[in-house]
Amino acid sequence: MIDFTKLIADQFCVFDPDYVAQQEAFANKLAPLQEKLIEAQKTGNSMAASDQQMIECKWLLLYTADWKTLSGKLDAFAKSLENTDQDWAEKQVPSDGSWGPCYDQWFLKVDAMIDAVNTLADAGQAPDYPFLFMAPIATPEKMIAWLESQKTSSIFTDGLDRRDALGAVTATLSQMCFKSEIRDYFQNYVKGFDLTEDYINAYKTWLDDWQDPQSGYWGGWFNTQDQGVLKSSDLSLTFHNISYQHGKVDLWTAIFDTTLAIRDEAYPFGWKHNDDFNNHNNYDVTKIFDLGWSSVDTDTQNEAASDIGLVLNWCLTKSMTQDGGFIDDPTFYNSVGAAYYYGVSFLDQAGYFGTDVPFWTDKPFADGPALCCKIQKNIKSEGLDDDEAKAALEKLVDACGNCT
Repeated sequence: MIDFTKLIADQFCVFDPDYVAQQEAFANKLAPLQEKLIEAQKTGNSMAASDQQMIECKWLLLYTADWKTLSGKLDAFAKSLENTDQDWAEKQVPSDGSWGPCYDQWFLKVDAMIDAVNTLADAGQAPDYPFLFMAPIATPEKMIAWLESQKTSSIFTDGLDRRDALGAVTATLSQMCFKSEIRDYFQNYVKGFDLTEDYINAYKTWLDDWQDPQSGYWGGWFNTQDQGVLKSSDLSLTFHNISYQHGKVDLWTAIFDTTLAIRDEAYPFGWKHNDDFNNHNNYDVTKIFDLGWSSVDTDTQNEAASDIGLVLNWCLTKSMTQDGGFIDDPTFYNSVGAAYYYGVSFLDQAGYFGTDVPFWTDKPFADGPALCCKIQKNIKSEGLDDDEAKAALEKLVDACGNCT
């Protein structure tokens, strides 16, 4: 099995022999700023502008060797922390209809848009402005051309790993094309972008062609100096493509085999982050198993059930406090609310909160409803009110009612 984490780092070092030292130095500059942001968010302020600055800094740090741009972005991030009045950064931009005014990268604006659209769709509220910023993928031909331009990275020549941009835009397109409520929203409410059946069919064809026939997975491709083009098996990209298609994909046996095989590898090419499990990835894996459960044999189901039990124990004993809080990991999550959202999502997906028998085991969990209430209390006591914390609270209320 190829160690893609090492391969990518090696390719960056070919592009910039000082890459490792530079990345470490900039990581040390980013960490204290992110800690300040987290403390500000704990007061109940979303700090939307600073959050966008931080997200782009992390992208520059992890997916590029563009130290000059990162340096400037870090300065902007630090300055943004001086003012906590940042509600303006949550609103749609009149000039082009985008969200995320503090982002310079177009794909990050796309990512911010789909989050906003999910909220607007729930409320049945039309956007204020046409989606002019979607012009780079506004037609089937433009969309396919953009995806093809991002599918393969050549890091040793340009110092850019395109995986994150590819993942953000394909996750957005999959929601637009396959989530009925989002597809209907685009077709009924959005101006400046025409989501036709031809567009949806073109995207579905491209997506199916992208799936690797050996691993069953989707992932970025990497052009290397000495090994040609190598195809990665990417947990996050695969999860989005399976989840938004509601499990209607091919090669389920291969998908299970690959998912089980990469358990101890590093994210995004495995389940682990910093050599330990992570609730975001635990959730992705568990939902993949759930959606494909009926498509694999009993032996494979038993292997998957054993691993779900393993990460469930980790979640309950390592990722949580005794009073029902989730321990934040700023090296992975972009906010405290995100740590809660993915912890809650994993426990909910594993069937921990409910009274029904979960898909992967033979009895419900007696302690689940009480923990559900503890987590609700913790979210409220910490004053968490960003979108991800609110989404976590909604899942908890759906699972065990409003405990207050």
